[in-house]
Amino acid sequence: MLVTGTGPARVLVIEDDERSMELVAALLERIGHEVTGARSAEEATSLLRDFRPALVIVDIRLPGQDGLTLTRHLKAEPATASIPVVALTAHASPADRDAALGAGCSAWMTKPLDTRLLVRTLLGLLDQKSVNASSTLG
Repeated sequence: MLVTGTGPARVLVIEDDERSMELVAALLERIGHEVTGARSAEEATSLLRDFRPALVIVDIRLPGQDGLTLTRHLKAEPATASIPVVALTAHASPADRDAALGAGCSAWMTKPLDTRLLVRTLLGLLDQKSVNASSTLG
């Protein structure tokens, strides 16, 4: 089991494609993290009222509100602003990457997913969040 230095983390995955959701959830659970899934930005917003993940993974193209609009809302709210957000997209243009990073995403990944890169990116973000939290405490 591979986990961050702080142990297992809670991750919210917002993805409307069943296969992509299953792949990301299986990867994260396999390395010891707890995964909660949402199929839309609206469902995620509802979950976030009571659930505080250490990391959010969001598909850019969702039914209803898109993932970038959701990310902007998360970054504007004090309760969720510090949660790293990773954008997933099938659209791999530089403009898509710039839009994701401009909305507040910490990382951007294209589909089909490179599973090794996904795991490295997520673990790096979780470890960085842990270091940042530790430095604000001491």
